[in-house]
Amino acid sequence: MEKIFDLQRLLTGFVALIAIFWPLERFFPLVRRDFWRRPGAWADVLHFFISSAIRKVLVVVALVMLTYWLGFLVYPPLQHWLTALPHGLQFFIAVFVEDVGAYWGHRWAHSVPWLWRFHAVHHSSEHLDWLAASRVHPMDQTFIRCCGILPVYLLGFTQETFGFLIIFGGLLAIFVHANVHWRFGWLEWLVPTPAFHHWHHANEEPQAASKNLAGTLPFTDWLFGTLHLPKRMPARYGIDGPMPPGYTGQLVQPFSRPKPPPKARA
Repeated sequence: MEKIFDLQRLLTGFVALIAIFWPLERFFPLVRRDFWRRPGAWADVLHFFISSAIRKVLVVVALVMLTYWLGFLVYPPLQHWLTALPHGLQFFIAVFVEDVGAYWGHRWAHSVPWLWRFHAVHHSSEHLDWLAASRVHPMDQTFIRCCGILPVYLLGFTQETFGFLIIFGGLLAIFVHANVHWRFGWLEWLVPTPAFHHWHHANEEPQAASKNLAGTLPFTDWLFGTLHLPKRMPARYGIDGPMPPGYTGQLVQPFSRPKPPPKARA
């Protein structure tokens, strides 16, 4: 359990992220604002410390169950062939497989109504910055992460590859939410950037809805027809429906019954 919730490690990581991103967002802001006073900042701090621990437990439990049920999909000759490839090529294949799996999990989270109820917690952030990446419902992230990790596991990639994918993906997720005005030209079509992911959170253009769903490779969005990269940055983020501002309310919201529309007057 200490590995699931290591407070010292979380505190160290939190301080390190502040040391990295506070100066970047201070001197290169997309939107200039007081970081700690922006709406929802303290709820996102609780997401960083508590939701991450809950998610780890749920992911471990879900993967144990799924690998038990889906073990018949393992094909040893394919595993041996993959592990015999050069390490660099193995890593690239693992990144692509994980990204495609997570892409479809993410896409379903946008298109299946009951999955969207959980994913909407993340999209409720109306002010993006590095800490907004932490606002995620544990159930939502468990589903999307399992969609990406499970295929990598069934293909027989090593634990080292798993570890790198998780660490790399986590750091990348924080970076692409950052409140910075940087644009990277043609590189934006190859690697995820704040502009790439900010358009995923945009709530202003119908053609931007449910776009840029990949976590690692914009190529994945291009492959499935969901790449959207205008030259400007979005002007508005968030969701159209309500979302409680507090941490507990955001955890409970997906389980609450939506209110029926008011009756028309006679």
